[in-house]
Amino acid sequence: MARDLSDPFAEIRALKDRIRILETATPLQNSSITRGRLRVAGGLLLIDDGGTLQVIGTVDGEGNFQWSGPWKFDSGDGEIAGDVELTGNFSLTGVFAAGNVRIEDGKIYVGAGTTTIVIDGATGRIIAGSMTIDPSLNGGSVKFAGGPEVYASGAQLSLYSGTGAFIELDGDKAKINGPGARWVEVNSAGVRFVGLPTGAPSTAKAVLVDPATGQAYRGA
Repeated sequence: MARDLSDPFAEIRALKDRIRILETATPLQNSSITRGRLRVAGGLLLIDDGGTLQVIGTVDGEGNFQWSGPWKFDSGDGEIAGDVELTGNFSLTGVFAAGNVRIEDGKIYVGAGTTTIVIDGATGRIIAGSMTIDPSLNGGSVKFAGGPEVYASGAQLSLYSGTGAFIELDGDKAKINGPGARWVEVNSAGVRFVGLPTGAPSTAKAVLVDPATGQAYRGA
């Protein structure tokens, strides 16, 4: 029954307005689901035109996860239980640890304690316990605790004691150097002595040395 007999079509107009509102409404524009769920079966949930998906809580799923474009996890710990295959570049700014191997600040650490091996990616230097391998020092060197060192310079390879004595291999000759200007050299011509002392005992066997070249000869 019409409430206003002076306007019998008022109710009809009101119904039409309500239908128009329902037809043009966007009920999901600002909606809430409390203790329920939204199921999309066989369709697509599309967020576009600058929209944002924000989750405060837990994301739990099953199946394939595929993403194209940049992504970022800002904070929080994470865990991967399965295998991971990487086909692109991987840039690390934090710490990567796998057992007793750690990658941090451009260096690789293997082991622990006094036997730790450290590989420096910036210098190429390798520290293995108290031993240092340096590709740039003296043309490449291996230095031990206390000072002894093996180094190369061009075709020359030297073993240095750390206190003055050293052995030198250079091309077709080998030298044993003691402290001061004393050494023994073996070359293609024979054996050469430099800095021999004088005043040999009477029981000494004769060894003749050319004073000009230092070349040694056995006496008759």
